[in-house]
Amino acid sequence: MTAKNPKAVYACVNQGETFCPKEIIKQSICIDDIGRTLHQLL
Repeated sequence: MTAKNPKAVYACVNQGETFCPKEIIKQSICIDDIGRTLHQLL
């Protein structure tokens, strides 16, 4: 669905196993460590 919609963003939050298909890499956000990511945003 992400590939068919240029305004869509694919988000993957998964400890140690993030993945996004190469066809939508420019529309993807992969977060491996949500705790560290949130800490950095603060």
